[in-house]
Amino acid sequence: MLPNEVFARECRKKYEEQGLIVDKRNGQFAHCPLPKGMGDEGLYLLWGDHQHQGLLQSRDVGRRCFYAYDVKLWLDTFPEGFFELYEIYDEFNSGKNHSQFGVPRTEEQKKAHSEKMSGRYLGALSPCSKAIIAIKPDGTELHFGSGREAARELGISRNCLRTGKSLVRGKFKGWRFIYENP
Repeated sequence: MLPNEVFARECRKKYEEQGLIVDKRNGQFAHCPLPKGMGDEGLYLLWGDHQHQGLLQSRDVGRRCFYAYDVKLWLDTFPEGFFELYEIYDEFNSGKNHSQFGVPRTEEQKKAHSEKMSGRYLGALSPCSKAIIAIKPDGTELHFGSGREAARELGISRNCLRTGKSLVRGKFKGWRFIYENP
C-alpha cells in the first residue's frame, strides 16, 4: 500500500473508533491510492485529513494531487508534522512538478504551451482561441479575435458571450454573440 492509502485507512479507522460517520454529506471524496484520472477508487475523509492525504499522494505518484489554496489554508493551522508536510507542499507547488503524471515537458512543449497561453491571455487570434461575432439589434456585426477580447473591448461579462441567444437584459439587450467556426 502507498503511504497515502495507509494514512487514509488509518483516518477511516479513527473515525470508526470515535463513532464519526464521514460520507458525502460532511466529508470530501479522496481518490486513493491513485489520484483522479489514474484511478477511480477512494473514500471520504474530513477536510483536513483530505489535505494531508493529497500531500502524501503527491509524493507517492510524483505530481501535484492537491489544490494549493486549500492545502495552504490547512497548513496555516500548523498541523502535526507541519515542517515535513510544508516541504512536500513547497516541492509540488514550486512549478517544477506541474507536469502531468510526473512526466517533464520538453523545451519544445514548454515553448508551444507558452505561445498557446499568451494568445489566450492577450485575446489575440491563436490556435486555442475562437473568433466571435457580436451582432447588435440593428444587425451591425462586430468581429473579435476571441471571447476574451470581445469582453474586454465591450465591457461585458464573458458568461454573456456563451449563450448564442439574444440577451434579454442590461445594456446589451438584443445583442447576440456567435463563435465563428475555426
